[in-house]
Amino acid sequence: MSYPIDIEQFHQTVLKLKGITEVESGVENLEPIEADLLGYSACAHLPHAALLRTGGGLESEVLLQFEIRFDYSPESLLSVEFLAWFVRDCARGGTKVQLRPFALPPESPLGRQLGTTLKWHLDLFVDGIEETLDPAFETVRRLNHSLQTAIRLYHIPVK
Repeated sequence: MSYPIDIEQFHQTVLKLKGITEVESGVENLEPIEADLLGYSACAHLPHAALLRTGGGLESEVLLQFEIRFDYSPESLLSVEFLAWFVRDCARGGTKVQLRPFALPPESPLGRQLGTTLKWHLDLFVDGIEETLDPAFETVRRLNHSLQTAIRLYHIPVK
């Protein structure tokens, strides 16, 4: 899949962290999302708690969601812990971002899947989106620069 350059560069920065195996992302217009829609499976990937607090999506708001997969190694846990700190620190600084776990039900018609579906969703909320996603790309660009700086500053092991 081809991503816009700012998104691709952020993916590449996250993928440098040890134990991180894959990053996928998408954008969702949150404005039409109402709280009563959250129970539907099509909305399972959305950040329910955040949307319940606001009664749904806000006007001119999009969600850029980065799904991060890891290999369950000790190195991956260090990388996830670093990302958790980084995201919390960014949020404390005013960026509307969160990192949250995401998993599928323990069992499916195909059998038990507990222990195989855990991923992390990095949710980036950007408002003021009118005609283009340029403000969202700028937010990702700043986030990527901050992540690269934190990796260097704290000597985080990379691949």
